[in-house]
Amino acid sequence: MERAAARRPRALLSGAALLLPLVAATADRAAPPPSRWDVTFAIRITGGTGQPMTVRLALPADSQTQQVGDVTVTARGLDATVVRDGSSPPQVVLQGKLNGSRRVAVNYSVHREHQLATMPAVVPLPAPPADLLPFVSPSPVFQSRSILVRDFLETNVSPLLGAAGNADIMRAILQVTRERLVWDPHGKSLTLDVIRSGKGKRVGIERAFTTFLRCAHIPARLVEGLNLASTTPHKRVFWTEVWAQGHWWPVSASHGWVGREPKSYVALTRDGQRVLTVEGPVEASYTVQAVPEDTKT
Repeated sequence: MERAAARRPRALLSGAALLLPLVAATADRAAPPPSRWDVTFAIRITGGTGQPMTVRLALPADSQTQQVGDVTVTARGLDATVVRDGSSPPQVVLQGKLNGSRRVAVNYSVHREHQLATMPAVVPLPAPPADLLPFVSPSPVFQSRSILVRDFLETNVSPLLGAAGNADIMRAILQVTRERLVWDPHGKSLTLDVIRSGKGKRVGIERAFTTFLRCAHIPARLVEGLNLASTTPHKRVFWTEVWAQGHWWPVSASHGWVGREPKSYVALTRDGQRVLTVEGPVEASYTVQAVPEDTKT
């Protein structure tokens, strides 16, 4: 009997030990996503022949949902200029005469906040003001006047708009885009190719969605940014911004969220502008490292 009594504490202890990992896992799942990140772009410039060259790296712009701290640049032998005065899109400009290759590091902190407001119903603008006109107009990337685009909307979206209680054209287009255009990592990336094949990469689906909105006279623009929580080298992510009631609202047809992008997303460029551009006889590539500031030691 004494041996039996002595075994009970061990059984209770084992049960408590099993509960500890479950409690820890629950706490991890409940932890809020980081809001402050330390971001480093590692740029590699190659092929220098001693001729003048310029490399530009897009920086995040300050907005209601993201604020960027001081930018530091390590670029041995090159002139580095940080442009954040509002005269042009925020960027780092690297200039000089380069022989061979060079590594450059650009570092900044970024603070992300969620947008709390609910996205309103979106109303087409048949006569948009001048500053919004580029975002309803066709372009080589967004062929909003294509017969293929118009047929897609008339065939798939018009029946939804005729249904009782469905007056939000943007959400109807979003629904149809998600139903008709399937994400495929090996799919197409150009708008008309995505529509023809019915599948595309995430950038292709967002391009098609932006094009559909423009065809419906809804101002829309494509965003390229970073998913700071991603483990990929470039952390590239794409979504669409839609104009409604005096504001640009984020929407993703390839992921399905409306009005509020994930907290780990940071916008870099819009409407096809490149994150990294090169002028002169060199090539450039980059990788991104992002670390939550509260985990840095």
